[in-house]
Amino acid sequence: MWGDRRAATAGLRSASDRAQTPIDFAVGASVFLLTLGFVIAFVPTVFDPFAGAATASPAVSDRVAAGLVGDLLAASPTEPAVLSPACTAAYFEDDGGNATLAGAAGCPPGITNDTAAEFGLDDDVLVVVHAMDEADPVGNASTVTVDTAYGTHAVDLRRSTRDPVRVDRGGVSVSQRLVSIEGTQHRLTVWVW
Repeated sequence: MWGDRRAATAGLRSASDRAQTPIDFAVGASVFLLTLGFVIAFVPTVFDPFAGAATASPAVSDRVAAGLVGDLLAASPTEPAVLSPACTAAYFEDDGGNATLAGAAGCPPGITNDTAAEFGLDDDVLVVVHAMDEADPVGNASTVTVDTAYGTHAVDLRRSTRDPVRVDRGGVSVSQRLVSIEGTQHRLTVWVW
């Protein structure tokens, strides 16, 4: 008896007569809510690259260090970590460079420019060449003596766009390179703040 009734009603039902079951609703609603949650969670991170950072990016200080060691102060393009003593002295002399010494030594153009302006920065920059094991490089820069046609130049290897009062506080990006000046190993450190 039950078998006859099912057989008779099975032929009368169509696909559009079927009602939505609670499990279908629960699955659809949960997929929708999960998708909405991911969108709300990840949309703010899409705009993070365009937000201004409170500190200088490590890429900025790294670019300055690489540019100094590889281009401005290098004795040869084939040996970027070997610094030219004359160009190094011309760069570090009097926090503004020595144009006469730079010209006589055949240094690259821009060696006497402001470091921040040379690398297109709005930030302040401090460059120090110091001993390899120096614990406080800001106050203990190395000194190099260079004999040129214009005399002997004894130069402290420290140059800054401004007094580095914020170097030991937060918000500073630091990069280092190992360099050689006249066969002596030093460490070049760049702070950007």
